Amino acid sequence: MKARVLDLCYGGAALAAAVAVFIAGGGNDRPVAVASNPYWYPKVLLVLIGVCAIWLMVKAVLNSHAATPPDRLRWRSLTGTVVISGAYLLGYEWLGFVPATLALMLVFALFQGFRRPLLLVVVAVLFTVLIWYGFADLLNRQPPGPALPSLSALFS
Repeated sequence: MKARVLDLCYGGAALAAAVAVFIAGGGNDRPVAVASNPYWYPKVLLVLIGVCAIWLMVKAVLNSHAATPPDRLRWRSLTGTVVISGAYLLGYEWLGFVPATLALMLVFALFQGFRRPLLLVVVAVLFTVLIWYGFADLLNRQPPGPALPSLSALFS
């Protein structure tokens, strides 16, 4: 099957799923600010998924010379990714967000063949800290586990 047809199929499936979940998600009678209401976070993600699905389908239609699909599936990489992601999901509540995400980033990068330790640690720490503050300070939702200090406490 051509990559172009696959892009259309996957884009259509992602768009249909995003629209179905968005509609089934119910309504919110009281308008509340986005940052203080967890109702909006999945809705924003669904809109982003829908936009990306539409982009994938438009790109597939406009691209007359589609790239060839890969000759074979990389089963080792796929299986390892599923196992590492599953271990993260199982250990997330027990370890907490910061240690589990740091471990995920380090183990996953090493599994995929990344071998620059200093850059690996810097990227893992920066990613974890940015995601933490995105949830804790911007969305007012603190992930489980040991907490990082609030940005307002750091700069006051």
